[in-house]
Amino acid sequence: MTIINEITIKIIRNVKDGESIRSLANKIGFAYSAVYGWILELEKYEAIRIIRKGNKNIIKINNNNVIYNKFRELDNVVSVIDKNNEFWKFIKNTKLRIRFVMGTAITIWTKGGFITGDFYDKIYFLEAVKKEVNLLKKVLDERNMAWTENKLTNKRPLVYIIPKKEFKVEYIDNLPVMPLRELVDYCKELYLDNILEQLDLLYSLGLNKKYSEVYTNYEC
Repeated sequence: MTIINEITIKIIRNVKDGESIRSLANKIGFAYSAVYGWILELEKYEAIRIIRKGNKNIIKINNNNVIYNKFRELDNVVSVIDKNNEFWKFIKNTKLRIRFVMGTAITIWTKGGFITGDFYDKIYFLEAVKKEVNLLKKVLDERNMAWTENKLTNKRPLVYIIPKKEFKVEYIDNLPVMPLRELVDYCKELYLDNILEQLDLLYSLGLNKKYSEVYTNYEC
């Protein structure tokens, strides 16, 4: 019998120190008997313990317990994955005027052939029409998704919002992204030759020839 399962994860995620088992069972949507049984298992590992007060079974959390903290670490990882999946689902269905840019656009246009450090770290650069920025923030808040406009935080996934008056959009697998030509110009400005090579390989842009001419003329 494994102690790591849907019920125990939800117990650790939602339990408040000093609340009753019945209150917790109602909160997480499982039968009282199931929650009680798994709390007894967690008690064996000293992650939490039951204090019996009259006809109530009160839960006491052991914050210093290794098992409890490992559960919390696991829950944090699962939470990030769940929020990340929800974010991409939201992007594919929203009617807001938005588009991915910078490193996020690079990963999307190269179809994962080049994954930027920001994308790997679940930081997504998203331009939004200025008039809709507040609405975008509201929607993200409602979904408990972290966002920022000027500085990075430790929350993940993190949506980096960039307000812009207007822009053009192309779609890759239902994802709104900056047009390929704009991305090429962006990469040229930053001398991202390895990314330009990936794009040229995928979309036959003739960039290798142009670059060889530029370098040849420069050297002369």
